[in-house]
Amino acid sequence: MVDVITDDLANGLIVRIGDLGSLRLSLSSEGFANEVDVTAKAIKNSKILFTPGTKLKDMQKTLKFEKEQ
Repeated sequence: MVDVITDDLANGLIVRIGDLGSLRLSLSSEGFANEVDVTAKAIKNSKILFTPGTKLKDMQKTLKFEKEQ
C-alpha cells in the first residue's frame, strides 16, 4: 500500500483512502511575476496533506475539551 501511495503522490495524484480521507502533495515555491520565469528549481519545499473523510470531520465537530484538575 505504501508503494502505491508513494507512486501516486509522486505522479501528482490525489490518493483516496476510502472513508478515512485523502492524501495529496503540496508544493511551495518562490513567487514570480512571469510564468516563463518559473522552473523546477523554484520549488522550495513539499509536504503531504491529509484531508479527513466525513466521519472524522463530524467527530471533530463534537469534541469537547476540559482542563484536568
